[in-house]
This record gives sequence, C-alpha cells and structure tokens, in this order.
Amino acid sequence: MADPLFFFGAGASASFGIPTMKQMVPLFKEELTDKTDADTLQEVDLYRAVEDFLAKDFDRVDLEAVFSVIDGVAGGLTPKDLGYLPTFFVRRAKDPTLLDPPPDTVRNSARRLLGKFEDFIQRMCWVNRDQTAKITETYVALFSQVFAVMGGLTSSIRYKGSHYSFSPEWEMFTTNYDNVLETFWRDGIRQLPLNTIFSHDDRASMQVFAPNRIFEQNLKLVKLHGSVTWWLEDGTDIIVEMEQPPSEYGAKKFTGQVLVYPIQQKDTFVPPFLDMFYALKEGLRSHQRWLVVGYSFADDMIRSLFARSSTASTILVLVHPDEGVATKIKGEPGWKGQIRQILTKFGEPPTSTAAAQALTG
Repeated sequence: MADPLFFFGAGASASFGIPTMKQMVPLFKEELTDKTDADTLQEVDLYRAVEDFLAKDFDRVDLEAVFSVIDGVAGGLTPKDLGYLPTFFVRRAKDPTLLDPPPDTVRNSARRLLGKFEDFIQRMCWVNRDQTAKITETYVALFSQVFAVMGGLTSSIRYKGSHYSFSPEWEMFTTNYDNVLETFWRDGIRQLPLNTIFSHDDRASMQVFAPNRIFEQNLKLVKLHGSVTWWLEDGTDIIVEMEQPPSEYGAKKFTGQVLVYPIQQKDTFVPPFLDMFYALKEGLRSHQRWLVVGYSFADDMIRSLFARSSTASTILVLVHPDEGVATKIKGEPGWKGQIRQILTKFGEPPTSTAAAQALTG
C-alpha cells in the first residue's frame, strides 16, 4: 500500500461547520434545557451529573465521553460488568447497593438521552451542501500535494480545468461520525471510487457492510466509530450505508445509527468495530509514514495502538495546533518513531503544504 496512512480526527472537519465533541457540549445542553417537562428534567439531572463527574475526575468533558457513561447506564451495567478492579474498589467502599444496576427511572432517562443524542449527532455531523466547494478545495490541495511528494500508483482527476494526481491505494481512517470525506470523494470530485467497506446487495437493494472489503488494496475509508451514514436495519441487524437519512415512509425500517463511544471500549471487540480496529493495526504496521490530521489522541486504545505499531522508521506528521498532543503520544509506552508536528489548523492554506513537506526526508 502507498504511503502515507491517513488518520482524521475532529479537527479535520471543524472548518467545514462540523462542531468538535467539546463544542457540542454546550449546544446539546442548550437544546436539552429548552423544555421543562418531568421527563426532560430527569434527563437534565442525569446529564449534568455525568458531566460534573467527568470534569472533576477525568478533566475530560466532550459529548462522546458523556454518552459513553450514559450508554452504560442505559444498558444497566454494574461494576461487575466492568471487571474485577471496579468491583474490588466498590467492595472496599462497603456499600453493597453500589453493585446493583441503576434504577429503572434512571435507565429510562438514559435511554431517552441516547435517542436525543443520535438525533443531535445526525443534525450536527451531516455536511451542509453549501460546504461542498470548500471541502473539495481543501482536500484537493492536501491530497495532491501529498501525492506530489510521496508518489505511487497514479489516478488523475480533472478539477476546475487542471489535472491532479492521487493514489488509488490510499488508506484513510477516521474516528469522525460526519460524512466530510465521503462528500469530497463522492460529491466533490466524483471521479475515483471510494471503498467504505460496503457492497451493493442486489437482494436488499442497499449498500450493506462487507468486512471482506477491509483488506482490498484500493481507495479506502474506515470509520472506526461508525457514521451518521450507517444505519441498523430493524429485525435483521444488517448495517447499511445511506447517503441520506432513511425516510420514515420507506419500505425498510431502521432502529438507529451505528455509533460507538470512544471510552466504551468493550464495543470495539465485537463486529463491525473489531474488524475495523484490526484493519487499523495492519495499516499502521504496513506503512512507515502516518499523516494524522486534527486528532488529539484522547482515546487510550487508539493512542496505544499507534505507539505499539511504531518502529524506528516511523514518521508521524501530526497536524494539530496543541503542542501537548505530540507530548501525549511521545509519552505512550512503546513509542519508537519520529513526530513532526504542524501547529496550524487544518483548512488554512499553508497547512496542507507544510504537512506534505513534513512527510519527506
């Protein structure tokens, strides 16, 4: 596979009107506190309790972290479900009620909150069509400049009267729920097929998740935490990809979106996420140069995977304005490579040029 491996975080989409998960916290809270009925007040109490706990004990308050906890509450998880160590500490507290599942009223509030969260994510992360031109300009600049310094198998496109080259073997990974990259490849340039690990199913007349496509050597996008374009078919649990939200008047019924919360790590050990994280592991192993755009490495599992996959020959080009992000990955046990950080925001014209140049040498 052609270098580099691309990895995109929330910062890669921020300039296109997609709020980061930290920015979504006040937006979601504002929506939530608009109503004053009894159910909503219970939801607000639960939401604020989780938010306060994360701020105090983890110094991390973003919407994914909040809903990682709320998802566990909705599922009735207890310390025993979480493992030996949490159970040990609860036993030491000598309060047996802490081992009980959450009360039904709290679980019901959590379930309602999850539904509102999915609806909110769909609205916040679905690309506004008036952003297509900006997305296309930004990614044409990034990908063409990367190809100019890295080379590889060539596919050419024509855009605004000029020809640009890309590699049809690039691997891209993202933790983002949004459809920014799909908008670029499918609506912006429309000239190269994008493998999103789905295949057309003639019987179902839909794009259906196809894990066998994960290791194809083609232009590939792997969405590690799911997507606003992924939906679970009611009654079959088949994951389908839809470029527009499914209509309630359609023949097919869907139970919701396919999303995983970063600190709810148990979900990453079951399909489809197990397949995708294995693909990331293999991708990191098979590439010497990694271009990471707008990702803060807050997820322990992904940060560890990057570190343990690095070698003395690894060059990680990190596009992120926070110097502390590079420090975080350098300090991860197992890190052996070299980090070259670009301290400007993605979407600013000099950033793509600097990132491409940092991949060389």
